[in-house]
Amino acid sequence: MRIVSYNILDGGEGRADPLAEVIEAQRPDVVALVEAGNLDVVERIARRLKMDYIHAPGARHSGAILSRFTIKSTINHALLAGDRFNSFVEARIIDPAGAEWPIIALHLAARASEEREHERERQIKIVMDRLANLRGRPHILAGDFNANSPIQQIDVAKCKWKTQQEWKDNGDMIPRRVIQSLLDSGYTDTLHAASPEVAMTAGTSSTQFPGQRIDYIFMHGMDRTRIKSARIETDRLAKYASDHFPVFAELE
Repeated sequence: MRIVSYNILDGGEGRADPLAEVIEAQRPDVVALVEAGNLDVVERIARRLKMDYIHAPGARHSGAILSRFTIKSTINHALLAGDRFNSFVEARIIDPAGAEWPIIALHLAARASEEREHERERQIKIVMDRLANLRGRPHILAGDFNANSPIQQIDVAKCKWKTQQEWKDNGDMIPRRVIQSLLDSGYTDTLHAASPEVAMTAGTSSTQFPGQRIDYIFMHGMDRTRIKSARIETDRLAKYASDHFPVFAELE
């Protein structure tokens, strides 16, 4: 299964074709989109990729999951959780062998301040509670977590000005507790498992100031040997199609 996670920036209006081209080049089976508030854009990308899709509004943005496999059922957790999630949507996908795959697209609160990290900690606790029935079962959690990995070597000079200011306000650091809590809960960071050096040094946001890696594809309930490859797509078109680079993982 080939998976892409992509923040397409404010709905992607006027950029459907370049976004679809960036995604199509990865030859994905499943795509998790965040900031996917423009349904026309989602439909256009899905048609080009010949995929079925689910579109789910959140508090400020929307999420979407596209699949070339059958989508059996969906849940818009962002609405059911009664929380201010940007998006939090789950789709149960049936692969050609008949196995069911829960795929979750998530978009947590933005900004690098301690205050926002506390907000993300509260959100991720809700996520873990709502996904408790999946504990130990194979599933994928992907999206824009707006949170930094504890293993990342952040070069603050490469970050956006606002992030640099929050770094200073935090006492020359960026909090990393949210991603650590996911790792402690048994989730595997697919990029770190497949390409540790890239995971430590490369960024996904922003495309113009790529100082932070805040977009992830996590897997749970599977051995890391099933990760065939993982990467951040940074080709020329990806640099301009959105303000985030898409992330990719291939699982056997």
